[in-house]
Amino acid sequence: MRTILLSQIFLSIALFLSSAIGFAQTPDEASLSQAIESLRKAIIVKDRNQFEALLSDHLSYGHSAGRIETKKQFIDVATASKAITKSLSFTEQTQNIVGNNAIARLIYTSESELDGKTSTTKIGVLMVYQNEQGAWKLLARQAYRL
Repeated sequence: MRTILLSQIFLSIALFLSSAIGFAQTPDEASLSQAIESLRKAIIVKDRNQFEALLSDHLSYGHSAGRIETKKQFIDVATASKAITKSLSFTEQTQNIVGNNAIARLIYTSESELDGKTSTTKIGVLMVYQNEQGAWKLLARQAYRL
């Protein structure tokens, strides 16, 4: 009986430690998470310089309505918008790094205001990042309606 109890205790500890290790991010995963968070913040404040730093020159930015923009088009539209982003969250985020590329999926939920009218957006997003000289840059993004 004692042997079975000790075995269960050791098994429980081993499972706990392996799950804790599984949740630890590698340096690449941490820097990718930071790039995604920096993009979220840049969208809120419409920071042209941050967009320039975070987006690949080869960006293909797809909206849920089907419109596709280049890096220049996206930055011009995003920074010229008169809408005020009141909140923006990226939830249910997953990421998978494959060599110098990474795939991230998330739910994009925002609340914005334009001319006194509040609107909400909740869409799914697939993003493809490329590691360019040690920095994760958004290469492609496609949103879809939920």
